[in-house]
Amino acid sequence: MPKFFQVEQAAYGGQKNTFRNVKFKKNDLDSSNAAETGTILEIIPIHIKRPPVIQFIAYLDQLQDKFNSKQTSEQPFGRTDPYYIWKSNDRSITANFTIPSSGIANALDNLNNLSWFLGSLYPTYKDTVTATSLAASPMFRVRFGNLICSSTRDGQGLLGVIQSVSVTHDLKGGVIGFETENVGSSFANEAARLLKEAGFDNSIREGKKLMIPKFIKVSFTLNVVHDHSLGWDFNTGNWRGGLSAPRFPYDFGLIRDTSDSPGSGINESAAGAPPSSRASDEAAAAGGALLEVSDLGTNRDAGATKSTVTPPRNPMSNL
Repeated sequence: MPKFFQVEQAAYGGQKNTFRNVKFKKNDLDSSNAAETGTILEIIPIHIKRPPVIQFIAYLDQLQDKFNSKQTSEQPFGRTDPYYIWKSNDRSITANFTIPSSGIANALDNLNNLSWFLGSLYPTYKDTVTATSLAASPMFRVRFGNLICSSTRDGQGLLGVIQSVSVTHDLKGGVIGFETENVGSSFANEAARLLKEAGFDNSIREGKKLMIPKFIKVSFTLNVVHDHSLGWDFNTGNWRGGLSAPRFPYDFGLIRDTSDSPGSGINESAAGAPPSSRASDEAAAAGGALLEVSDLGTNRDAGATKSTVTPPRNPMSNL
């Protein structure tokens, strides 16, 4: 079949109906409408000049978004539980998807995009002679609807590095095999005609044989590099992404109701809550933790031989 099925054409938003080479970015890295909708998984390797737009119809089997919070612990003398101090957060997304091929045109398109994806895992060099002229390490923007997206620019591709890719050719499902015949002539077979229309006739010789599995399973992990501020403002309680990235991480939410915004520079959960409330208890414990860490540091700097522990304030003492 020389053209895609209607469901395949719909997945690309009507912008592709047969085999064509990938498109290339020139002035921006914005996602396509199909990637924004979520019918296409779109990958743009930004370390390549005029990067290709790699696209797969989004037959995702699994999508895992993992947030790993790293904290260091401090165990003071006389306290049963340690204090935890935040160190950093890591985020990684693992996507498992299947690439089905319904015919020769769709199979050629899938194999071409897969080749671009695997080739883009390698860095950019300043010259073609030495391997020490590294110019740019591989980095990507990946977009799948609002589940894999950056909160900047109303949801462009999520920035990150891809450190592992697994490709499984499911040969039990069968393959699509063909041989080019009469390349460049009016008697060309379907494969040769598709390759010529896509501009590949000069790179494919007569009698070229290709075998493409009907089902190819791909898995990759994206280690996210956030391109906007993260965390919360101490004075306002607002998300630090601000107007540039207000809807982390899935392009929705994190908008504080103005009628519920805390006062500027005051920790209302500690100062305004009733003494017996849970918020007051937690705030008091946190305040005690800060005092203890401060006292320990002061004693250490002064060369004290005995550490002094300041117990947390008892929130029930006000009653």
